[in-house]
Amino acid sequence: MLTAEDIYYLHKIEALANERLRFFRNKEYSRQQQETNNSNKRPRSTTVEDHHDHKKRNVAVVVRTPPPPVLTVSTERLKEFIVNEMKGTNVKLVIQKTLYKSDTEKGLNRLNMPVNQLENNEFLTADEKQTLNKRNTKDNDIEVLLLGPTLEVYGEPMKLKMWHMASTVNYVLTTAWFKFWKENEVHLPKNSKIKVWSFRRDQQLCFAVVAA
Repeated sequence: MLTAEDIYYLHKIEALANERLRFFRNKEYSRQQQETNNSNKRPRSTTVEDHHDHKKRNVAVVVRTPPPPVLTVSTERLKEFIVNEMKGTNVKLVIQKTLYKSDTEKGLNRLNMPVNQLENNEFLTADEKQTLNKRNTKDNDIEVLLLGPTLEVYGEPMKLKMWHMASTVNYVLTTAWFKFWKENEVHLPKNSKIKVWSFRRDQQLCFAVVAA
C-alpha cells in the first residue's frame, strides 16, 4: 500500500516527465520551423515549363521586310521616254501576257510570245519577217535592243526568233533573256502580268518589257 510520501514522489516524477516531454516537443517544433524558413529562402527550381517560358520571353522578334512594290510605268510615261529620251518611233503594243514559270526558267532562257495572242502583228518589216522564216538556223534571228521596267536599256543584245510549234507559231526573245529577267525580277515577278512594246531606234527593232 502506497504511503503519502510515495504518492508525493510519484507526482514529482510525473511532473518532471511532462516537463521533459514539453521540452523535446518545443525543440522539434523549432527545428521544423527553421527548415521551413530555409526552404523558402532557396531559389525555386527551374522546371522545363519555366525554361520554355524563359526562352519565349527572350526570343527576338523577327520583322519581315515587305517586298518592294512592283514598278508600273504608265503608257504615257513609257511612250514619252521612248520618243523624247531614246528618240524612238513607231511605238506599238505587241502583247499583254502572264509571265509564266516557263518564261522564267534558266534552262529555257526565252520569253514566249504566241502569235495568236498578239495585240499587233505589224511590228516587223518584210525583210525581218523573211529573215525569221528562214529554215537555216544560223541566220534566222534578229538582234534587238531591250528596254526594261526601270526604263534602262539592257546592256546585252537580245535575239528575236520565230518558233514553229505543232499548233501555233511563237515569237521568242532569247539569248540573254534569263539574265535580264533575273536582274528585273522584283519588278517582273513570276506569274505577274506584263506588256511588251515594240519601237524603232535608228531603224533598229527594239522592245520594251514592263509590268502591266
